[in-house]
Amino acid sequence: MFRSRALQTLTAAAAVTAGLVLSAPAALAHDLVIGGDPADKEILQEFPDRIELEFSGYVMEDFNTFAVSDAASEEVLFSGEPLVDGRLVSLDVPVDVDPGAGDYRIGFQITSSDGHSTRGMTTFSVAGDNGGAAAPAEQEGETEVSADQQPEATGLPEGPITWVLAGVGILAVLGVIAMMIARGRNTTQE
Repeated sequence: MFRSRALQTLTAAAAVTAGLVLSAPAALAHDLVIGGDPADKEILQEFPDRIELEFSGYVMEDFNTFAVSDAASEEVLFSGEPLVDGRLVSLDVPVDVDPGAGDYRIGFQITSSDGHSTRGMTTFSVAGDNGGAAAPAEQEGETEVSADQQPEATGLPEGPITWVLAGVGILAVLGVIAMMIARGRNTTQE
């Protein structure tokens, strides 16, 4: 009876642990933009020489891209692989790019600290000499831009951690099965 109770307790503990580990994607959330130069929706007097975004976590080195486009025409003015320095990701603006007054989007795809690919965008305006550029928040379709900045939520973590967690779960189940078989053999031999 004691062995049966211990086995039930062990099985319940393994199930609870597996449930907690697999339901922890909130702790593995994607990194978000928390600052930048230009800042989101900032109005500048001239087109910047450098684009820099600050993320909530350390950005991994591989597969990162910035693209700056004209918000009205959606023409990509330039794109490239940014320099990563911890949470700061930056890209120098090519010297031949100076489109003048208007509204612009900084689209990005980075590899978050949790290993996930994260896409989003920020906006800025250049008022120039005429001061007539509208703030990006006043444009139609602004709601769509905000929705794009939010990372896709998934029920389970992705990437290598999924395989590690699956392996741990399988080993736990196999361990419980092995214990049950061993206990069964000991009971029949006594």
